[in-house]
Amino acid sequence: MIRAYCIGECMVELRGAGDGLLRQGFAGDSYNSAVYLKRSAPEIAVHYVTATGTDPMSRAMRAAWSAEGIEDDLAFAVADRRPGLYMIELDAAGERRFHYWRGDSAAKRWLRELKIAGIGKLFGADLVYLSGISLAILAPDERREALSLLEALRGKVGKIAFDPNYRPALWRSREEAADMVREAAARSDIFLPSSEDMAALEISPACAETAMTAEGARCSVNGTWVQGELALRVVDTSGAGDSFNGAYLAARLRGAEPSEAARAGLALAAEVVGHPGAVIPQ
Repeated sequence: MIRAYCIGECMVELRGAGDGLLRQGFAGDSYNSAVYLKRSAPEIAVHYVTATGTDPMSRAMRAAWSAEGIEDDLAFAVADRRPGLYMIELDAAGERRFHYWRGDSAAKRWLRELKIAGIGKLFGADLVYLSGISLAILAPDERREALSLLEALRGKVGKIAFDPNYRPALWRSREEAADMVREAAARSDIFLPSSEDMAALEISPACAETAMTAEGARCSVNGTWVQGELALRVVDTSGAGDSFNGAYLAARLRGAEPSEAARAGLALAAEVVGHPGAVIPQ
């Protein structure tokens, strides 16, 4: 069976439900991609590598993963921590702004717990996927250790995929983020940036396989533009890039060429932005 491991943070998501009410869900960039990878290719075993608490909200989060068919054997339980939380604020065009509460997030310990369990747990995987947020939530001195982890996985897994997903508030400086993104990309086989990330970090694609999304409905795949269909409506852009990544990686694991995989990613992203929340109903 094809195995994919997605590394990062799943959080409690709050979004407007009208009349001043908020609707709760579970989301987070790498988790969203894991969900959309699994939905796009149900035959692939998708594992989520993270850490959670042992509280009721953490148990509810794990139940949501199970309902999506996501494996949690490398989702470590940390008794003294809780899930992070974020709220989505939307403007009239569906563009989002996030507000975060993640000071005690258990997911910050994913690397520490994985090292205790043994990184060999990932050996033999067909895909390992992570993002800039997966790195940024770690303690600054652990980020270099995470790069060493990627180096150790080279040749031991099928492919490593990385999305910079730059969030300025998580980094001490833009220069630090750009440096880490360059180094993570250099250790990856598939690089999945947005044009906004590349412009903000002032870096250029430097990976053998790069799929760079731009303007919502286009993707530059190894320097060649692939045009997707425009979304019929835009309600909420949360999860657009994550859904692209999930569908793209699922298609590549099924043997599709990068341009074909990009079309699958663009099509799913166009559907996702027509629904509220980062993870749309099945």
